[in-house]
Amino acid sequence: MAKIDLEGIAQSAQGKDFSQFADNFKTAIVNLGARDKFGKISTDEDYETDEDGYVIGDIWSEKIASELMDRNGFQATVPRIDILIEAREIFGLRSVPTDHDVVAKTMGVSSANFLKMFPKFPIIYFTRWGNLRKPFDLAKLRENPVKN
Repeated sequence: MAKIDLEGIAQSAQGKDFSQFADNFKTAIVNLGARDKFGKISTDEDYETDEDGYVIGDIWSEKIASELMDRNGFQATVPRIDILIEAREIFGLRSVPTDHDVVAKTMGVSSANFLKMFPKFPIIYFTRWGNLRKPFDLAKLRENPVKN
């Protein structure tokens, strides 16, 4: 069994206050298992994406979601992050419906608000940023952007 460097983890988990430290520390501990499983990942922020922009492996954090949003030209917001956290609990490893209206209803938000959070390609951004299962008809979704 490998030794765990708790001091190093605690050092990397520093935050503005104890609550932020506790959240960062918890995320770092959870990610230890993911790093062990996907040996290439050396830090909590080190991850790879596939050709479609989806994170490879079952590693996810709010920070990774924020970075993916930034890569796609969007600002990470509390409502976006909150709905992704909830979506990971609801959908888990299951497929997400490709109709954004169905997903919005499942998530308890209006279609208009869902489109404000995930514009143009709602299901693609929703699944990509939440590291949910990639839609089976990704090409069709790309070819048909949704107008607000």
